[in-house]
Amino acid sequence: GFMSKVAMIQADWEVPSDETARKLPDRVAVKMSSELALYNFSTLVGKDEWDEEKIMSMTELVKKFHNREVDIYRIIEREQPNCPTVNVLALEEFTKLSPLKAYIISEFIPNLHHIGMHETIPLDDIWGVVDGTAAFSAMGESMSEEEKQKSTGGQIYIEEAVKYFFDDQSPDDMRKNLVSLLGVAFEDKVEEAMDIFDLYCGSPIIQKNYSRVSEFLGHKPVLMHSDIWPYNLLFSRNSENKLEFKALIDFQTASLSSPGLDVACLMVTCLSKTDRRSSQSALLDRYYSSFCNSLKPHNSVPYTREQLEDSFNLCFPAAVILMLPFIISFSMKLGDNIPDESQDKIAGLIEDLVTVHKLNVEKFPRFFH
Repeated sequence: GFMSKVAMIQADWEVPSDETARKLPDRVAVKMSSELALYNFSTLVGKDEWDEEKIMSMTELVKKFHNREVDIYRIIEREQPNCPTVNVLALEEFTKLSPLKAYIISEFIPNLHHIGMHETIPLDDIWGVVDGTAAFSAMGESMSEEEKQKSTGGQIYIEEAVKYFFDDQSPDDMRKNLVSLLGVAFEDKVEEAMDIFDLYCGSPIIQKNYSRVSEFLGHKPVLMHSDIWPYNLLFSRNSENKLEFKALIDFQTASLSSPGLDVACLMVTCLSKTDRRSSQSALLDRYYSSFCNSLKPHNSVPYTREQLEDSFNLCFPAAVILMLPFIISFSMKLGDNIPDESQDKIAGLIEDLVTVHKLNVEKFPRFFH
Protein backbone atom coordinates (compact mmCIF):
# COMPACT_ATOMS: atom_id res chain seq x y z
CA GLY A 1 0.00 0.00 0.00
CA PHE A 2 0.92 3.68 -0.21
CA MET A 3 0.72 4.27 3.55
CA SER A 4 2.20 1.10 5.00
CA LYS A 5 4.79 -1.63 4.80
CA VAL A 6 3.88 -5.30 5.18
CA ALA A 7 6.23 -7.99 6.49
CA MET A 8 5.79 -11.75 6.53
CA ILE A 9 7.13 -13.32 9.73
CA GLN A 10 8.00 -16.99 10.14
CA ALA A 11 6.97 -17.56 13.74
CA ASP A 12 8.98 -19.55 16.27
CA TRP A 13 6.49 -19.79 19.11
CA GLU A 14 7.45 -20.45 22.71
CA VAL A 15 4.34 -21.89 24.35
CA PRO A 16 3.71 -24.14 27.34
CA SER A 17 1.90 -26.97 25.56
CA ASP A 18 2.02 -28.73 22.19
CA GLU A 19 -1.75 -28.40 21.81
CA THR A 20 -1.57 -24.61 22.04
CA ALA A 21 1.28 -24.54 19.54
CA ARG A 22 -0.74 -26.48 17.00
CA LYS A 23 -3.39 -23.73 17.01
CA LEU A 24 -0.91 -20.98 16.27
CA PRO A 25 -0.08 -20.03 12.67
CA ASP A 26 3.45 -20.71 11.48
CA ARG A 27 3.45 -17.48 9.46
CA VAL A 28 1.85 -14.10 10.10
CA ALA A 29 1.58 -10.84 8.16
CA VAL A 30 2.40 -7.60 9.96
CA LYS A 31 1.18 -4.29 8.55
CA MET A 32 3.02 -1.19 9.78
CA SER A 33 1.79 2.25 8.78
CA SER A 34 4.43 4.78 7.74
CA GLU A 35 4.52 7.97 5.70
CA LEU A 36 7.75 6.67 4.17
CA ALA A 37 5.64 4.30 2.07
CA LEU A 38 4.17 7.36 0.34
CA TYR A 39 7.41 7.61 -1.61
CA ASN A 40 6.06 4.83 -3.85
CA PHE A 41 3.00 6.95 -4.53
CA SER A 42 5.08 10.01 -5.40
CA THR A 43 7.06 8.05 -8.00
CA LEU A 44 3.84 6.81 -9.62
CA VAL A 45 2.08 10.16 -9.80
CA GLY A 46 5.30 11.95 -10.74
CA LYS A 47 4.48 15.32 -9.23
CA ASP A 48 7.18 17.66 -8.00
CA GLU A 49 4.92 18.68 -5.11
CA TRP A 50 5.28 15.24 -3.55
CA ASP A 51 8.68 16.00 -2.09
CA GLU A 52 10.09 14.94 1.28
CA GLU A 53 8.46 17.88 3.05
CA LYS A 54 4.96 17.00 1.83
CA ILE A 55 5.43 13.31 2.56
CA MET A 56 6.52 14.07 6.13
CA SER A 57 3.55 16.41 6.55
CA MET A 58 1.32 13.36 6.10
CA THR A 59 2.45 11.87 9.44
CA GLU A 60 -0.71 12.68 11.39
CA LEU A 61 -2.93 11.59 8.51
CA VAL A 62 -1.17 8.23 8.25
CA LYS A 63 -1.68 7.67 11.99
CA LYS A 64 -5.32 8.66 11.75
CA PHE A 65 -5.89 6.27 8.84
CA HIS A 66 -4.22 3.41 10.72
CA ASN A 67 -6.39 3.96 13.80
CA ARG A 68 -9.52 4.00 11.64
CA GLU A 69 -8.56 0.65 10.13
CA VAL A 70 -8.02 -0.79 13.62
CA ASP A 71 -11.52 0.38 14.56
CA ILE A 72 -13.03 -1.15 11.42
CA TYR A 73 -11.40 -4.53 12.07
CA ARG A 74 -12.83 -4.52 15.60
CA ILE A 75 -16.29 -3.78 14.24
CA ILE A 76 -15.90 -6.54 11.62
CA GLU A 77 -15.02 -8.96 14.41
CA ARG A 78 -18.16 -7.95 16.29
CA GLU A 79 -20.61 -7.84 13.38
CA GLN A 80 -19.22 -10.75 11.32
CA PRO A 81 -20.42 -9.51 7.90
CA ASN A 82 -20.50 -11.97 5.01
CA CYS A 83 -17.39 -10.32 3.60
CA PRO A 84 -14.19 -12.36 3.33
CA THR A 85 -11.29 -10.65 5.08
CA VAL A 86 -8.14 -11.66 6.93
CA ASN A 87 -8.22 -13.21 10.39
CA VAL A 88 -6.70 -10.52 12.60
CA LEU A 89 -4.57 -11.79 15.49
CA ALA A 90 -3.48 -8.52 17.14
CA LEU A 91 -4.12 -4.81 16.77
CA GLU A 92 -2.26 -1.80 18.13
CA GLU A 93 -3.26 1.79 17.43
CA PHE A 94 -1.23 4.97 17.64
CA THR A 95 -1.67 6.79 20.97
CA LYS A 96 0.07 9.61 22.82
CA LEU A 97 1.83 6.97 24.91
CA SER A 98 2.70 4.90 21.84
CA PRO A 99 3.31 7.38 18.99
CA LEU A 100 5.60 5.10 16.98
CA LYS A 101 4.50 1.52 17.62
CA ALA A 102 1.29 0.58 15.84
CA TYR A 103 0.51 -2.48 13.76
CA ILE A 104 -2.02 -4.99 12.50
CA ILE A 105 -0.99 -8.64 12.75
CA SER A 106 -3.07 -11.06 10.70
CA GLU A 107 -2.99 -14.55 9.31
CA PHE A 108 -0.77 -15.12 6.30
CA ILE A 109 -2.80 -16.32 3.30
CA PRO A 110 -0.64 -18.59 1.10
CA ASN A 111 -0.72 -19.11 -2.66
CA LEU A 112 -2.03 -15.67 -3.47
CA HIS A 113 -2.32 -14.71 -7.12
CA HIS A 114 -1.16 -11.17 -7.81
CA ILE A 115 -3.31 -9.06 -10.14
CA GLY A 116 -1.72 -5.86 -11.41
CA MET A 117 -3.49 -2.58 -11.96
CA HIS A 118 -2.96 -2.96 -15.71
CA GLU A 119 -4.70 -6.37 -15.68
CA THR A 120 -8.36 -7.34 -15.55
CA ILE A 121 -10.36 -9.86 -13.54
CA PRO A 122 -12.65 -12.20 -15.52
CA LEU A 123 -16.32 -11.40 -15.05
CA ASP A 124 -17.07 -14.91 -13.78
CA ASP A 125 -14.59 -14.38 -10.93
CA ILE A 126 -15.77 -10.94 -9.81
CA TRP A 127 -19.12 -11.81 -8.23
CA GLY A 128 -17.61 -12.77 -4.88
CA VAL A 129 -16.04 -9.31 -4.71
CA VAL A 130 -19.40 -7.70 -5.50
CA ASP A 131 -21.12 -9.68 -2.74
CA GLY A 132 -18.36 -9.07 -0.20
CA THR A 133 -18.15 -5.34 -0.90
CA ALA A 134 -21.92 -5.00 -0.58
CA ALA A 135 -21.93 -6.95 2.70
CA PHE A 136 -19.20 -4.70 4.09
CA SER A 137 -21.26 -1.63 3.23
CA ALA A 138 -24.37 -3.14 4.82
CA MET A 139 -22.40 -3.59 8.05
CA GLY A 140 -22.41 0.19 8.36
CA GLU A 141 -26.14 0.15 9.04
CA SER A 142 -25.38 -1.66 12.34
CA MET A 143 -22.74 0.86 13.43
CA SER A 144 -23.56 3.62 15.87
CA GLU A 145 -23.24 7.23 14.77
CA GLU A 146 -20.26 7.59 17.09
CA GLU A 147 -18.57 4.60 15.46
CA LYS A 148 -19.21 5.99 11.99
CA GLN A 149 -17.59 9.29 12.89
CA LYS A 150 -14.61 7.69 14.63
CA SER A 151 -13.94 4.84 12.19
CA THR A 152 -14.42 6.61 8.85
CA GLY A 153 -13.37 9.78 7.11
CA GLY A 154 -16.96 10.98 6.87
CA GLN A 155 -18.35 12.15 3.54
CA ILE A 156 -15.30 14.02 2.21
CA TYR A 157 -13.24 11.14 0.77
CA ILE A 158 -13.42 12.04 -2.94
CA GLU A 159 -13.00 15.75 -2.30
CA GLU A 160 -9.98 15.22 -0.05
CA ALA A 161 -8.40 12.55 -2.26
CA VAL A 162 -8.45 14.82 -5.31
CA LYS A 163 -6.92 17.67 -3.27
CA TYR A 164 -4.21 15.55 -1.67
CA PHE A 165 -3.20 13.65 -4.78
CA PHE A 166 -3.58 16.21 -7.55
CA ASP A 167 -3.86 19.65 -5.93
CA ASP A 168 -5.66 21.77 -8.54
CA GLN A 169 -4.36 20.16 -11.73
CA SER A 170 -4.33 16.77 -13.42
CA PRO A 171 -1.25 14.52 -13.04
CA ASP A 172 1.95 15.54 -14.81
CA ASP A 173 2.71 14.01 -18.21
CA MET A 174 -0.67 12.25 -18.36
CA ARG A 175 -1.56 13.52 -21.83
CA LYS A 176 1.80 12.45 -23.21
CA ASN A 177 1.64 9.04 -21.53
CA LEU A 178 -1.89 8.36 -22.77
CA VAL A 179 -0.98 9.19 -26.36
CA SER A 180 2.15 7.07 -25.99
CA LEU A 181 0.08 4.12 -24.77
CA LEU A 182 -2.90 4.45 -27.11
CA GLY A 183 -1.39 6.00 -30.24
CA VAL A 184 -2.01 9.25 -32.08
CA ALA A 185 -5.36 7.97 -33.37
CA PHE A 186 -6.64 8.45 -29.81
CA GLU A 187 -5.27 11.98 -29.44
CA ASP A 188 -8.62 13.77 -29.79
CA LYS A 189 -10.31 11.46 -27.27
CA VAL A 190 -7.38 11.92 -24.88
CA GLU A 191 -7.78 15.70 -25.12
CA GLU A 192 -11.49 15.39 -24.29
CA ALA A 193 -10.70 13.20 -21.30
CA MET A 194 -7.95 15.50 -20.04
CA ASP A 195 -10.29 18.48 -20.24
CA ILE A 196 -12.58 16.55 -17.88
CA PHE A 197 -9.64 15.76 -15.58
CA ASP A 198 -8.74 19.45 -15.48
CA LEU A 199 -12.36 20.40 -14.78
CA TYR A 200 -12.74 18.05 -11.82
CA CYS A 201 -9.28 18.70 -10.36
CA GLY A 202 -9.68 22.47 -10.71
CA SER A 203 -13.28 22.93 -9.57
CA PRO A 204 -13.89 23.32 -5.81
CA ILE A 205 -17.63 23.27 -6.56
CA ILE A 206 -17.54 19.80 -8.12
CA GLN A 207 -15.24 18.51 -5.39
CA LYS A 208 -17.56 19.88 -2.67
CA ASN A 209 -20.55 18.29 -4.38
CA TYR A 210 -18.82 14.91 -4.22
CA SER A 211 -18.94 15.32 -0.44
CA ARG A 212 -22.72 15.71 -0.78
CA VAL A 213 -23.60 13.04 -3.36
CA SER A 214 -25.94 11.19 -0.99
CA GLU A 215 -27.72 14.44 -0.07
CA PHE A 216 -27.86 15.39 -3.76
CA LEU A 217 -29.54 12.06 -4.62
CA GLY A 218 -31.84 12.08 -1.59
CA HIS A 219 -30.56 9.18 0.53
CA LYS A 220 -28.51 8.94 3.69
CA PRO A 221 -24.76 8.23 3.36
CA VAL A 222 -23.62 4.62 3.72
CA LEU A 223 -20.37 2.91 4.67
CA MET A 224 -17.91 2.65 1.79
CA HIS A 225 -14.53 0.91 1.56
CA SER A 226 -13.55 3.73 -0.86
CA ASP A 227 -10.41 2.04 -2.20
CA ILE A 228 -11.55 -0.97 -4.22
CA TRP A 229 -8.74 -1.97 -6.58
CA PRO A 230 -6.84 -5.21 -7.23
CA TYR A 231 -4.17 -4.57 -4.58
CA ASN A 232 -6.86 -4.56 -1.87
CA LEU A 233 -8.49 -7.76 -3.15
CA LEU A 234 -6.71 -11.00 -2.28
CA PHE A 235 -7.19 -13.89 -4.72
CA SER A 236 -5.81 -17.39 -5.05
CA ARG A 237 -6.07 -19.95 -7.85
CA ASN A 238 -8.11 -23.12 -7.35
CA SER A 239 -7.49 -26.55 -8.86
CA GLU A 240 -9.37 -25.49 -12.00
CA ASN A 241 -7.12 -22.42 -12.34
CA LYS A 242 -10.00 -20.08 -11.58
CA LEU A 243 -9.63 -17.11 -9.27
CA GLU A 244 -11.03 -17.46 -5.75
CA PHE A 245 -11.72 -14.29 -3.77
CA LYS A 246 -10.05 -14.70 -0.38
CA ALA A 247 -10.19 -11.34 1.36
CA LEU A 248 -11.04 -7.67 1.17
CA ILE A 249 -8.33 -5.70 2.98
CA ASP A 250 -7.10 -2.17 3.71
CA PHE A 251 -9.95 -0.33 5.42
CA GLN A 252 -8.00 2.81 6.33
CA THR A 253 -9.88 5.06 3.90
CA ALA A 254 -13.36 3.82 4.84
CA SER A 255 -15.85 6.63 4.37
CA LEU A 256 -19.51 7.57 4.45
CA SER A 257 -20.66 8.28 0.94
CA SER A 258 -23.02 7.25 -1.81
CA PRO A 259 -23.01 3.53 -2.77
CA GLY A 260 -21.88 4.11 -6.35
CA LEU A 261 -18.36 4.92 -5.16
CA ASP A 262 -17.29 1.34 -4.40
CA VAL A 263 -19.10 -0.09 -7.42
CA ALA A 264 -17.47 2.47 -9.70
CA CYS A 265 -13.98 1.81 -8.31
CA LEU A 266 -14.52 -1.93 -8.75
CA MET A 267 -15.63 -1.59 -12.38
CA VAL A 268 -12.88 0.91 -13.24
CA THR A 269 -9.98 -1.06 -11.78
CA CYS A 270 -11.02 -4.69 -12.17
CA LEU A 271 -13.04 -5.23 -15.34
CA SER A 272 -12.22 -5.14 -19.02
CA LYS A 273 -13.95 -2.60 -21.22
CA THR A 274 -16.20 -5.27 -22.71
CA ASP A 275 -17.19 -6.82 -19.38
CA ARG A 276 -17.79 -3.45 -17.73
CA ARG A 277 -20.10 -2.29 -20.48
CA SER A 278 -22.00 -5.54 -20.90
CA SER A 279 -22.44 -6.30 -17.20
CA GLN A 280 -23.11 -2.88 -15.68
CA SER A 281 -26.82 -3.44 -15.10
CA ALA A 282 -26.35 -7.03 -13.87
CA LEU A 283 -23.55 -5.98 -11.54
CA LEU A 284 -25.62 -3.16 -10.05
CA ASP A 285 -28.53 -5.60 -9.60
CA ARG A 286 -26.25 -8.09 -7.84
CA TYR A 287 -24.70 -5.44 -5.60
CA TYR A 288 -28.10 -4.06 -4.59
CA SER A 289 -29.50 -7.53 -3.89
CA SER A 290 -26.45 -8.53 -1.84
CA PHE A 291 -26.57 -5.28 0.13
CA CYS A 292 -30.25 -5.71 0.98
CA ASN A 293 -29.81 -9.38 1.91
CA SER A 294 -26.89 -8.50 4.19
CA LEU A 295 -28.86 -6.03 6.29
CA LYS A 296 -29.90 -7.07 9.80
CA PRO A 297 -33.69 -7.53 10.27
CA HIS A 298 -34.01 -4.22 12.14
CA ASN A 299 -32.16 -2.24 9.44
CA SER A 300 -34.06 -0.34 6.76
CA VAL A 301 -32.81 -0.10 3.16
CA PRO A 302 -31.19 3.36 2.88
CA TYR A 303 -31.42 3.81 -0.90
CA THR A 304 -33.23 2.49 -3.97
CA ARG A 305 -31.89 0.61 -6.98
CA GLU A 306 -32.43 3.75 -9.08
CA GLN A 307 -30.43 5.85 -6.60
CA LEU A 308 -27.63 3.27 -6.76
CA GLU A 309 -27.46 3.64 -10.54
CA ASP A 310 -27.48 7.44 -10.38
CA SER A 311 -24.77 7.26 -7.73
CA PHE A 312 -22.68 4.96 -9.90
CA ASN A 313 -22.91 7.35 -12.84
CA LEU A 314 -21.95 10.36 -10.73
CA CYS A 315 -19.08 8.53 -9.04
CA PHE A 316 -17.70 6.88 -12.19
CA PRO A 317 -15.75 9.96 -13.42
CA ALA A 318 -14.29 10.46 -9.94
CA ALA A 319 -13.23 6.81 -9.82
CA VAL A 320 -11.51 7.16 -13.21
CA ILE A 321 -9.75 10.34 -12.10
CA LEU A 322 -8.49 8.72 -8.89
CA MET A 323 -7.53 5.34 -10.37
CA LEU A 324 -6.48 5.89 -14.00
CA PRO A 325 -3.14 7.58 -13.16
CA PHE A 326 -2.08 4.41 -11.32
CA ILE A 327 -3.27 2.13 -14.12
CA ILE A 328 -1.24 4.21 -16.57
CA SER A 329 1.85 4.28 -14.34
CA PHE A 330 1.86 0.51 -13.83
CA SER A 331 1.33 0.01 -17.56
CA MET A 332 4.19 2.35 -18.46
CA LYS A 333 6.54 0.33 -16.25
CA LEU A 334 6.04 -2.61 -18.63
CA GLY A 335 7.88 -0.69 -21.36
CA ASP A 336 7.28 -2.20 -24.79
CA ASN A 337 5.60 -5.28 -23.31
CA ILE A 338 2.22 -3.72 -22.59
CA PRO A 339 -0.48 -6.34 -23.30
CA ASP A 340 -3.27 -5.48 -25.70
CA GLU A 341 -5.81 -6.01 -22.89
CA SER A 342 -4.12 -3.27 -20.85
CA GLN A 343 -4.28 -0.80 -23.71
CA ASP A 344 -7.90 -1.76 -24.32
CA LYS A 345 -8.70 -1.26 -20.63
CA ILE A 346 -7.23 2.25 -20.64
CA ALA A 347 -8.85 3.17 -23.96
CA GLY A 348 -12.24 2.03 -22.68
CA LEU A 349 -11.92 4.11 -19.52
CA ILE A 350 -11.05 7.20 -21.55
CA GLU A 351 -14.04 6.65 -23.85
CA ASP A 352 -16.46 5.94 -21.01
CA LEU A 353 -15.23 8.87 -18.92
CA VAL A 354 -16.19 11.21 -21.76
CA THR A 355 -19.54 9.48 -22.35
CA VAL A 356 -20.62 9.27 -18.70
CA HIS A 357 -19.52 12.83 -17.91
CA LYS A 358 -21.67 14.16 -20.76
CA LEU A 359 -24.66 12.14 -19.52
CA ASN A 360 -24.15 13.47 -15.99
CA VAL A 361 -23.96 17.09 -17.16
CA GLU A 362 -27.24 16.59 -19.01
CA LYS A 363 -29.04 14.78 -16.17
CA PHE A 364 -27.50 16.54 -13.16
CA PRO A 365 -26.55 20.06 -14.33
CA ARG A 366 -26.70 21.49 -10.79
CA PHE A 367 -23.90 19.15 -9.72
CA PHE A 368 -21.42 21.05 -11.89
CA HIS A 369 -22.36 24.65 -11.01
